[in-house]
Amino acid sequence: MQEIVSENFTIHVVEDRYNPLIERRELSIVIHHVGKSTPKRCEVKEAIAKSLGIDPNLVIVRKLVTEYGIGRTRGKVHIYNNQKRLEEIEPQKAIKQNQCG
Repeated sequence: MQEIVSENFTIHVVEDRYNPLIERRELSIVIHHVGKSTPKRCEVKEAIAKSLGIDPNLVIVRKLVTEYGIGRTRGKVHIYNNQKRLEEIEPQKAIKQNQCG
């Protein structure tokens, strides 16, 4: 299991699979942030992109669900091979939610 460490949280990659039909990696993650607030999508996106050495614009954080009271969040992340494919597949709402800056 891969571990991505950030200043305020730690991301554990529970499942990492490649979907050849859609040309993307699909990650299931668990974020541990005990005693801190739930990380923002942009923070998660930046940490994953930095760890994997890829362009943050190709990373889409699709879902973050925080478990009440225990400082743990489960999530789904899609990582595309190119921007064109991302724009063809992802809904505009998801693209807009993942705009940072």
